[in-house]
Amino acid sequence: MSENKYLYAVTRIRALETKLLDRSKIERMIEAKNAEEVIKVLYETDYAGSISEMNGIEDYETVLSKEVAKTYAIIREVSPTPELTDIFLYKYDVHNLKTLLKSSFLGEENDGLLTAVGSIPVQKLKEMVKERDFKDLHPILREGVEEAVAGFTVNPDPQLIDIVLDKCLFRLMYRTAGKNKSSFLMDYISTQVDLINIKSMIRIKAMGLGREFLKRVFLEDGRLDLTFFSELLDESLDILSEKLSYKDYHRVVEEGVASYQKTKSLTRFEKLSDDFLFDMVKKGKYVAFGIEPLVGYLSAKENEVKIIRIIMVGKMNEIPNELIRERLRDVYV
Repeated sequence: MSENKYLYAVTRIRALETKLLDRSKIERMIEAKNAEEVIKVLYETDYAGSISEMNGIEDYETVLSKEVAKTYAIIREVSPTPELTDIFLYKYDVHNLKTLLKSSFLGEENDGLLTAVGSIPVQKLKEMVKERDFKDLHPILREGVEEAVAGFTVNPDPQLIDIVLDKCLFRLMYRTAGKNKSSFLMDYISTQVDLINIKSMIRIKAMGLGREFLKRVFLEDGRLDLTFFSELLDESLDILSEKLSYKDYHRVVEEGVASYQKTKSLTRFEKLSDDFLFDMVKKGKYVAFGIEPLVGYLSAKENEVKIIRIIMVGKMNEIPNELIRERLRDVYV
């Protein structure tokens, strides 16, 4: 695709980037006395319009969802290759499918867990699940959903739904990036898959679940194959850091594993992984034309929403400021 086709899109994105929260605004929110004070800071930002529609302080999640939906609408409008940016919408579709399938099987109502963000309207997904008719889904997702439905009738374990649909999600993302010949997105997705597989292997090793379970949850399309992880199940976690010392994400593994060995928690590893992936898309700021600036802004907005959510939850639960800071991801601007 000619770079000129991205000219309008990138110009729009550069203007939107100036409205992202900077570090000073985020610091003011962290230092705020309570959630109400955080909202006052947001009134000074591009969130003011959405904030004004809040029915109460507890309604902040609705505001954040609307902001994410609005961001995707803008990206879809300006992108000359919406199929590529839609890759990041698939996770919301899969989240909704997981929720609806589990609710259907367990006879529960969990509409409060659904999100309006996604490439497929929630109502349409509800009808698909109710009728067990998934012909309108992408073939990769359709195959996964049908497998999950069939599998649940034999083994009624909700975890099965998560495992099957997660595998389909990343397969669909990677295939879409490959079909559109986006080496940037293929590398991003493969790195994400590697980091998820590493985390899964650590958990499986700790729980003694063995190679068969590893095979079940293993995500394809990473740079590290199943054999690599299978062989490590009998090794010390220290060996993992050594074997991945050549990878660009080796510090994530080294520091994340060290933290896990001390705390038996993967929270630090997860934060380091998120920050590393975010650094990958931040490079989009320095690309003049192409999909990178669009993905960079999209990820920045989602990251910004996560930051606001962490701060709001922290203030509403009276969590100390330093603990809130430890949980925060990096900032794009």
